[in-house]
Amino acid sequence: MSHIHIELNNVSFGYEPDKPVIKNVSLRAGEEESIGIIGANGAGKSTLLKLLVGLCPGFSGSIRVEEIPVERNTLPKIRERCGYVFQDSDSQLFMPSVYEDVAFAPRNYGLPEEEVERRTIAALERVNILHLKDKPVYRLSGGEKKLVSIATILSMTPDIILMDEPSTALDLKNRRNLINILNSFDHLKIIASHDLDMILETCKRTILLSDGRVVADGNTREILGNERLMAENDLELPLSMQSKGVI
Repeated sequence: MSHIHIELNNVSFGYEPDKPVIKNVSLRAGEEESIGIIGANGAGKSTLLKLLVGLCPGFSGSIRVEEIPVERNTLPKIRERCGYVFQDSDSQLFMPSVYEDVAFAPRNYGLPEEEVERRTIAALERVNILHLKDKPVYRLSGGEKKLVSIATILSMTPDIILMDEPSTALDLKNRRNLINILNSFDHLKIIASHDLDMILETCKRTILLSDGRVVADGNTREILGNERLMAENDLELPLSMQSKGVI
């Protein structure tokens, strides 16, 4: 068994007592898997990702990342292994410049400054935004902020990447750039998104959530192409499948 994996057993969580958002979810994700998390608004997609990096304490059941239980005292180890991109880039970026934001995590983990610089430059190059290195964050467009957010996790060379609506605010060119970045990542990636065409291009496996429960888990093309299943869960076929008449 590879050490790069995530396992959830009977996980439930609610932001308010007696109002669960995630309900008895059990699943396993292994190395080199590419997994899309889909579902209508309020299905629990974002909450599920936040649970994996300890942003939603107080859940029941168990979550393990690379055999490390998700607990308060293990969060630094968990977050060193998992890179998490927030849906709202402004929740992730807080330093004055792009370089400082991307350098923050490796510097915070005590890496030598030479290694911090190497990782920062490599991450910026990987998402094709090295030209933004010295730009103030407040002057970035929404799409630029999203790419910088992705670079901030790549600078830690994580084993696992978790992304919440990563294509939001991206124009067509940068959306394609993102798809290429995701497809070049060698390890485990889990992506929650309403952009079903992007999920189709980047994820071999898809998990469909509805009302906090897993209602389907399997091959992406089979799930996204099941018109009845999608309609029953308030979703439509991806546009690329609609245009080709795939059902």
